[in-house]
Amino acid sequence: MNLLIVESPTKAKHIQHFLGSDWQVKASLGHVRDLEKSGDKSHVRPPDFKMNYAVNDTKHKDIVAGLKSAARNASAVYLATDPDREGEAISWHLCQVLGIKSAEARRVTYQEVTESAVKKAIANPRALNMKLVAAQEVRRGLDRMVGWEVSGPLSNLIHTKASAGRVQTPALRLIVERERAIQAFKPTSYFQVIAHLPGSTPGTTWRALWQDGTKEGEYFQDKTLASALAAAIPSLPFTVTQADSRPTRKAPAPPFTTSTLQMDGSRALKCGAEDVMKAAQSLFEDGHITYHRTDSPNLSEEGETLLRNALQSAGLPIIGQPRRWKAKGDAQEAHEAIRPTFDKVPPSAEVAGEDAIQQALYALIRKRAMASQMPDAVYQQTSCTLNGGTFQNRPAVFRAVGSILTDPGWRTLYMETEEGEEDGGAEKEAANPVPVLKIGARAQAERGEVLNKSTKAPPRYTEATLIKALEDHGVGRPSTYASIIKVLYSREYMQRKGKAPALYPTATGESVIDALVGRFAFADLDWTREIEDGLDQITNGMGNARGLLQQAWDAIQQGLAGMPVGAVAATEACPVKDCGGQVKRLESKKKPGSFFWACSNRDQHGLLQDDAGHPGLPFADRPQAESQGTGPQCPKCKQATGQFTTSTSKIYFRCQKCSGAWWPDKENAQALGTKWKKR
Repeated sequence: MNLLIVESPTKAKHIQHFLGSDWQVKASLGHVRDLEKSGDKSHVRPPDFKMNYAVNDTKHKDIVAGLKSAARNASAVYLATDPDREGEAISWHLCQVLGIKSAEARRVTYQEVTESAVKKAIANPRALNMKLVAAQEVRRGLDRMVGWEVSGPLSNLIHTKASAGRVQTPALRLIVERERAIQAFKPTSYFQVIAHLPGSTPGTTWRALWQDGTKEGEYFQDKTLASALAAAIPSLPFTVTQADSRPTRKAPAPPFTTSTLQMDGSRALKCGAEDVMKAAQSLFEDGHITYHRTDSPNLSEEGETLLRNALQSAGLPIIGQPRRWKAKGDAQEAHEAIRPTFDKVPPSAEVAGEDAIQQALYALIRKRAMASQMPDAVYQQTSCTLNGGTFQNRPAVFRAVGSILTDPGWRTLYMETEEGEEDGGAEKEAANPVPVLKIGARAQAERGEVLNKSTKAPPRYTEATLIKALEDHGVGRPSTYASIIKVLYSREYMQRKGKAPALYPTATGESVIDALVGRFAFADLDWTREIEDGLDQITNGMGNARGLLQQAWDAIQQGLAGMPVGAVAATEACPVKDCGGQVKRLESKKKPGSFFWACSNRDQHGLLQDDAGHPGLPFADRPQAESQGTGPQCPKCKQATGQFTTSTSKIYFRCQKCSGAWWPDKENAQALGTKWKKR
């Protein structure tokens, strides 16, 4: 029997169904190992930047035990974790715990959880891609380095528990800086003058806007002149000096990538990016859609054929040649765009999924993918310029533009949600039925109108627009956007107020940014993008993993050096012979005012005592009082305690194995009483 290891139980159950009894399909439940959680081994530091991994939770210890047992009894082990950098790293960790050499691993990847795709992948296994593994390991090391080295000093500086993050910090910076721009914004009032003219059919009108002659960035603010011009408009002798009417075309958007799925999905479904990604994960695992973590806007040949056949069956128009789109420069195009597989539901079925969000998301994915292979939408755009002569020494020139949809094309099937719809940030023009006019023709306006307008502050980010900003600035990767947003919520660095989607920074979030920006390179958008480029170079086999980690370490140390006195604990050479580590003085959380010293080389010895503000002996080496007799049994280890006296000759009992100490019982001096404490 062969063993196939996937990430999720849902996927395991689905694949087991069509592989049959010759296979055992088991789930790793994501990463089976992660970096150590405490002690010196949890840090990623020079000179070697060693990363120490462990199976950190009981659940995964049980999973690993089960996988080891299954692997021992299997004829062959196949690793079918997700087809991305993260999935490749999970497969490598599985190899490590199962004792499989990386070069001998049977790694299989597929873009959709369908019977044909999985069986084809199993028939063509490959070795692990260690370049992908290296890039993911460096990413994890960078995140740990920033978090472990900076969070403590940051907390000390702002006097509350806080965390620094390599990608969460620049994301939070965008939110904070936008809020401050809004608070600092001062609106400017200005005026526009509109001429209303009769349309080509009775009862209709169209509008032309006065060209006030102001330069870009300037605003017309003479209300008296604007009102006078509006009143005079019906008497102005308009002549058409420019006229044009031509068809314009609008192509459909490409099928979804990870980032556009999160943006459009959160807008259309009115839910968070995390909910969108969870729904997409379920749809992928159930075999309804292709892999949802992709930067590519293009389809595979198989995908194009599938969608075009679906359009033909539905009687919808199809473009002559399949469309292709140019991916962004840093896109990782290992996978095709997100599309339906039509494996478990026919192309005509608009709904798939287990709940309302999954079903709505599937319909969105299906319609957008199919629309990408449909003809352009066609509009008839008409424009004209009207010259009304001169008014109070100013040209009375008006401009009108309007368009009418003449052929819906792809819009028959799919309508995009637009940026700003959710927060009122986008102003939509009403239809303006400008008639087809001839140059030299005369026109008479029915009335004039003054519009009193005001400049608007930049809109607050929503999850959708924050994702777009992260993508534009190269912060993180699309697959991490939902987790970045989740961390900002969970740390209470940003919030939403009521049901509105706008994002606000909290006071803590602003304090974090004030403490980090200007001190640490990772708070800068450009530096974060450069790190992502470095990770991509490692993926392509052209980057230096150790060099990238050293670059980040040096930048962090430079930032720590610029922190105020007291934020970063001072260090000095460890006094323990042949240790060579650095010690720093720390205050006990359980006993405020009591101090001890921790050494960077903790494997060599334990914590040190505080000797008048200087490091003393390790606690284990301090002189031990000699027992003056035998006491009652220790309740924990059941061994006899020793009898000791305090400096004031008070008797107490102490277990020399467990270190517990008790006062004698008040009624029976040979029995244990209350726990020992100084008095």
